[in-house]
Amino acid sequence: MASATAQDPHIRRVEVDLRLSEAFGWRRLAAGDAVLWFKGYLHGGDAAAVLAAFAGLADPAAVAAWLDGLDGHFALVATRPDLAVAAVDPVRSVPLFFAHRGDRVVVDSQGGRLADHLALSEVDPDGALALAMAGYTIAADTLYRGLHQLGPGQCLILGPDGAADRRRYHRYEPWRAAGSDGPDLADRLAAVTRGLLEKLIRSADGRPIAVPLSGGLDSRLVASGLVALGYRNIRCFAYGRPGHFEVRMSRRVAEHLGLPWRFHAYRPADQAAFFRGRLHRDFLDFADTAASCPFVQDLGAVAALKADGFIPDDAILVNGNSGDFISGLHVPRALHQPLAGRSEADRRGTIVDSQITKHFRLWQALATPDKDARIARRLARHLAEEGLAPGDPAHDFALAEFLEFDNRQCKYVITGQRTYEFLGHDWRLPLWDRDYLDFWQTAPLTAKIGQRLYRETLERLNWGGVWGPDWRVRRAVSPPWMRWVVRPLAKAAHAPLGRRRWHAFERRYLGWWMDPLAAVSVVPYARAAADRRGARHSVAWHTEAYLAARGLDFAGRPRDHG
Repeated sequence: MASATAQDPHIRRVEVDLRLSEAFGWRRLAAGDAVLWFKGYLHGGDAAAVLAAFAGLADPAAVAAWLDGLDGHFALVATRPDLAVAAVDPVRSVPLFFAHRGDRVVVDSQGGRLADHLALSEVDPDGALALAMAGYTIAADTLYRGLHQLGPGQCLILGPDGAADRRRYHRYEPWRAAGSDGPDLADRLAAVTRGLLEKLIRSADGRPIAVPLSGGLDSRLVASGLVALGYRNIRCFAYGRPGHFEVRMSRRVAEHLGLPWRFHAYRPADQAAFFRGRLHRDFLDFADTAASCPFVQDLGAVAALKADGFIPDDAILVNGNSGDFISGLHVPRALHQPLAGRSEADRRGTIVDSQITKHFRLWQALATPDKDARIARRLARHLAEEGLAPGDPAHDFALAEFLEFDNRQCKYVITGQRTYEFLGHDWRLPLWDRDYLDFWQTAPLTAKIGQRLYRETLERLNWGGVWGPDWRVRRAVSPPWMRWVVRPLAKAAHAPLGRRRWHAFERRYLGWWMDPLAAVSVVPYARAAADRRGARHSVAWHTEAYLAARGLDFAGRPRDHG
């Protein structure tokens, strides 16, 4: 069909400019006049099979079903004379951006690079404000007008009529929650979890797997599950402040599982030097999406452990993203009970407000009524663009989960994968597997609150013997001198002033020292302590630095705004 269409003078040739190269995991394949650019991995298939299937598509109407049948994490751009498709997977693990130039579409995997190439300079005020307040944009917004991104489960289809059609072929829909919250649900979760780890093992095919092992549930699930299923070519590592409770638990778990373990210390002086260094600057250029602050959490650790040989060149990096979110930890407290008996507008307001108070608070100075109202309107418009509105009150929580999934999780958190490919490694995301999406979008609210079903199931399975009451993390402030001396004295002095004053003081004057990743050392302590804007945590400072590199102030306004 492709060759016939190419010869038909009545059908125009599809015009796409691709700014891709065979680097950082991208591969180019060709068969006849069909070309595929592919990055990522598939279960039960490979890029060659994807190309063959694309070449045989009858018409654009078949694209969505074809994409929805791919099981893995990927981005792709496929072209033939009569058809072009750009697509990202259902969690947007690999982003794609595009812009229109005349009758052509320009596609790139790096949003910032594409904006610079096309000299896009008109700032999108909604996108810039959201990024300033939360570290990421909302829906399809970017920092610049004219720069577009594909959201999770979206594709761009260019047919012979010249039209560019962006559509959604897959959507995470947690309002599908149905059924009983009984033993059968736990049994299903156990089977699904085991199945996605078996898929990981087949995909790894004996290669070393490196797991950034925290003290929490998700990375422990990956490491212990692999061991329970007989995969031993695993090494674990941790990073952060020496003596932190998560580091101690990480080491304890790895030692009990009999796995090699290494720790990379994040000390303020070292981190400050790292953030000024060439590797960090190069990574920021590479990971610039113009849609979120780059995620730099484990860049220094992976680079150091790769340099000393602990992480081999052929290792696959496997983290625990994003088991905490998908299993229910982020269900807003305001939505733990259905909002029955309240108007649709009131319920929508509660859903939207739950996102604003949880995630759009990087700077207290930006938490003003007018800015909150702008964010609320944009979040509400995102729901409307998806055709979503409060229906059954039992599913109000699901709309909040959808908003976080589409925005924070799939724009900011998941960009941690850029670290691994920047350093030359493959990666896998088993807890973002399609099978997990399918399971958790049908789990009822009672199973999700406090991650009850997830926690109970993992403790019952007790893979590797590292689950149960004796293996629960006991949180503690670090470093010890802050826990035992400075913080108690400061808290006692603030007791007469109330909790709000105490928490503001703690964030401003003590948070720099207690940051478990020393990530706030991107600015000197004196600057953090003198600042009156109310930075919530280190992401505020990193977001400000990112915006500054794009000529914007901390509120997302052009610096010459007057």
